[in-house]
Amino acid sequence: MATSSARNPSRNRPRQNRPITDPRAAALIVLDRLDYGKATLDAVLDDTAPMMTGISRRDRALFNQLVYGVLRRRLRLDAVVGAYADRPLKKISPPILNILRIALFQILFMDRIPPSAAVNTAVNLVRAQNASKAAGFVNALLRNALRDPDRFRLPDALDSPVEHMAVSHAFPHWLASRWIDRMGVGETQRLCEAMNTIPPITLRCNGLKNSLAELVDALTDQAEEIRTLDTVPGGVNLIRPRLPIPEMKAFVDGRFAVQDGAAQLVSLLMAPQPGETVLDACAGLGGKTTHLAQLMNDRGTIVAMDNVPAKLIRLENEARRLGVSIIRTRRSDLDRPLPSEALPRFDRVLLDAPCSGLGVLRRNPDAKWSSQQADIARLAVQQSRFLDHLAPLVKKNGVLVFAVCSMEPEENEGVIKTFLKNHANFAIIDTQSIEEKTVLPFLGDDGFLRTAPHIHHMDGFFAARLQRTR
Repeated sequence: MATSSARNPSRNRPRQNRPITDPRAAALIVLDRLDYGKATLDAVLDDTAPMMTGISRRDRALFNQLVYGVLRRRLRLDAVVGAYADRPLKKISPPILNILRIALFQILFMDRIPPSAAVNTAVNLVRAQNASKAAGFVNALLRNALRDPDRFRLPDALDSPVEHMAVSHAFPHWLASRWIDRMGVGETQRLCEAMNTIPPITLRCNGLKNSLAELVDALTDQAEEIRTLDTVPGGVNLIRPRLPIPEMKAFVDGRFAVQDGAAQLVSLLMAPQPGETVLDACAGLGGKTTHLAQLMNDRGTIVAMDNVPAKLIRLENEARRLGVSIIRTRRSDLDRPLPSEALPRFDRVLLDAPCSGLGVLRRNPDAKWSSQQADIARLAVQQSRFLDHLAPLVKKNGVLVFAVCSMEPEENEGVIKTFLKNHANFAIIDTQSIEEKTVLPFLGDDGFLRTAPHIHHMDGFFAARLQRTR
């Protein structure tokens, strides 16, 4: 059997021009590429998309289940492998380990696939890797797991609560420990369960092109169910869509954007007004940028900044699709002070800052295994630096909104506490002065907006709205 060795990015990667028709083989390619490099799941899926054109629509659903399912349950699956393997996990080559994960996920977490089929397809995947010596190992391990399921046991919940939480719900030990220390065992369990659920596809109605009722009517035959969000105006959950989103006519016509409800709340908290001058300082692909333009009725000016030119190009394309004309893009590096003479003072500034992303693990399960505890403190320092560089660009009485898709205190109130200590001319805005009242139920007594998957059934976000007082 092949053993682990130095990871070669080209090893075991099919050529880009070879179509893939087997969803399990396709899932293996994606999981292997995540192991080989530092790319995110979204980036790997984009990169491998040309190879996936041969997968049928029905098999595409299985492909998605396997990729996301293995990533959500990876630590649990590895614990099962460890219970039956005759060698340490580190001695199993990454492709063979991923084949075992794919097979065990089907056996343990999927009802419609016969266990024998999961075993047989796993052995075939091994042989396709030119690792015939490993086929017997994989076959024996999986059949032993079926024959003797009691050999694997979860750690005791009372004696080892962190170990039990980490293995049973498949979260890194450091993160399970951190959450239990902060929230207790019961709430951490509810959060982990929510993070492991498949989130709905949430849309934002584009009010520049249609009303919510018109959008719902246009999507009626596009999904099994459509649910409007009571807590987020213009929000819609699409349940089991019948078409890929890009193929829907309503999408092509720019009648909606894909955006989680929590992200929509950030723009609503900022509440930009028509005719204002607004800065979106870390615009990315433009989800919040275009929402801000929509809230402004496409009147005024939005400067969208990012340090990655490719993102700005995609943002411009998205703005055109949605019928937005007031966005101006600009490449800028917030790690350095901005040239104040080249930029105006803004009525409102949004910093949707780079963060650990631990609040969106249900959508990005690969981040479970790529994130490190040290990242949180490092990113909090960067977030503070970005805020320092943006503060001079806010007009007197202007608004500065800080947002992250993280629920970790260091990246949340810790950053704002540091900022307010160093900038006495800013203050947290009194909730009574917030224009958009639908955000009020999400604000705490401290004035901060917080959402959580296990409480609000949306992504985990934090946002603070500050005002420059002088």
